[in-house]
Amino acid sequence: MLPGVLAKDCKKMSMFLALLFYVYLPISSSKLTTVLKDKNLTSLEERLANLEQTIERRLNATERMLGQLLTGKDNDNLEDIDVLALRSGILSAKSAPILFSAYKWSSESSISTRAIIRFGGTYINIGDHYHTEDGIFIAPVTGVYMFHWTIATSKSSFSTQLMVAGSVQASNLVPYPGGADSSSAMVIISVNKEDHVWIQIYGSSEHVYGSSTEIGNNYQSTFSGILLQAS
Repeated sequence: MLPGVLAKDCKKMSMFLALLFYVYLPISSSKLTTVLKDKNLTSLEERLANLEQTIERRLNATERMLGQLLTGKDNDNLEDIDVLALRSGILSAKSAPILFSAYKWSSESSISTRAIIRFGGTYINIGDHYHTEDGIFIAPVTGVYMFHWTIATSKSSFSTQLMVAGSVQASNLVPYPGGADSSSAMVIISVNKEDHVWIQIYGSSEHVYGSSTEIGNNYQSTFSGILLQAS
């Protein structure tokens, strides 16, 4: 073999071995030795070509896997992705918060005991997890939540209860005001995913104020919640 050809082959060998050391590929030293010493390959050129094909197959598989992991798409290849832009997007992305703040749109009288108080309007309702049609919040994830509610009335004293999955978790006394007044409560509790949360009356034939959000309408009853920490 000519010295120039031998030098060229050695240079190729060095490049491929360097690639193996700097790019993580699941090729063990025993497999590499087997590839280089394969008796069916009669020349160094053939052995290097075989090794190159093996590395290329592994790189292609790795690129496909990384592309799918980074984008969540089955057909994305790493070489087709703007990695810097994707990295910037991943670092700057923020999970949407889970929170709502609802208010009672109109006053309601003669409310029966254990009836759900329906707060029919919302100031904010990110994710639409609070349902204005029935006054129920459905937790999208398990975690620690904070709930706050205010009840305005003028008729008689009664209690309201914060219900989670059908069980009383907290309560609030709405005292007989002698006139229009309101009472509030706040609680921080653990809630499981898909649990239903609502405020209900504990009393009979009760009255709860509600109104639009226009300035000057002071008799407002509200119900709010926010996820503090997901489990």
